[in-house]
Amino acid sequence: MPNFQESATAVAPYQEQRDQPVKYLLRDGELVDYDDARLHVLSTSLKYGVGVFEGFRAYWSEDEQQLYAFRVIDHMKRLIDSMRVVEIDGPQDIDELSEQLLGLIRANGLRSNLHMRAQVFVDSKDGKPEDTGPSTVFMAAIPMGNYFGGTGLNVQISSWARLSDRSMPPRVKSIANYQNGRLALLEAKRNGYDAALLLTEGGHVAEGAGYNVFMVRQGRLCTPPATDSILEGITRDSVLHLARTELGLEVDIRPIDRTELYSADEVFVCGSAAEVNHVASVDRTAIANGQAGDVTRNLQELYRQAVIGKVASDRNWATPVYAS
Repeated sequence: MPNFQESATAVAPYQEQRDQPVKYLLRDGELVDYDDARLHVLSTSLKYGVGVFEGFRAYWSEDEQQLYAFRVIDHMKRLIDSMRVVEIDGPQDIDELSEQLLGLIRANGLRSNLHMRAQVFVDSKDGKPEDTGPSTVFMAAIPMGNYFGGTGLNVQISSWARLSDRSMPPRVKSIANYQNGRLALLEAKRNGYDAALLLTEGGHVAEGAGYNVFMVRQGRLCTPPATDSILEGITRDSVLHLARTELGLEVDIRPIDRTELYSADEVFVCGSAAEVNHVASVDRTAIANGQAGDVTRNLQELYRQAVIGKVASDRNWATPVYAS
């Protein structure tokens, strides 16, 4: 049984691999020194939270001596979609943005597991809330290991509700949206948990503080629909594809009630940073025996292989960063 008195994680979350220094970031397609990547304190983004971003992963294959960036094109497409939804004037060339990110990795000579970000800020000087431009695009690539620092998460259902599409657009990665998950995570941490899940205003399970959620119940793999205030996660989409094509599972995309999680056979969360991580307990209620179940373990392994192009290679998800 999981130990409910202590966090399941062994080290601090978002642990970075600092074996390689990061010299450059990218600003509007140009390399800048790490310490020179700045915005003015009176920019619209800092005053009003007007910005969108994407989080990516890249994985080093020791066998092939190659670094693979995962689903870069799909992330850049969602970045452009996010700009459209929140009305930010910014670059629209998916291929150019993708190549800029890969070029940044090469410029830093990084050869380890990475977390990357592409962020678009409205950078008008002493701007107004209604400003849609001009925009500035920053990109970063940072060595990073396991986001949570371990496996087997003890999760709290937050008292904070997930924001709804009537107030903010939850399906896009708007910087302002993340205050919602941040408050839920802070509450969970104060109460001794590793992570948080949020419910919709109507009481259905939505998502975590930066990650989507799945459960296995009565032999069925289930996840909330996009209309239940979730981010349309790219890792979620990857998991759905792997479950259906590699494991032959039928997936129920349907509303999930909180109490269904308590009686589930398996629960796991997934996201670009979070990867695929099993949930040991929800609200101090153990999920089965607290260990990762068969479906979760299989999907974890499939995902580990997919990110370096060994599984689902026909999808062209994994892009080699360095030419052979």
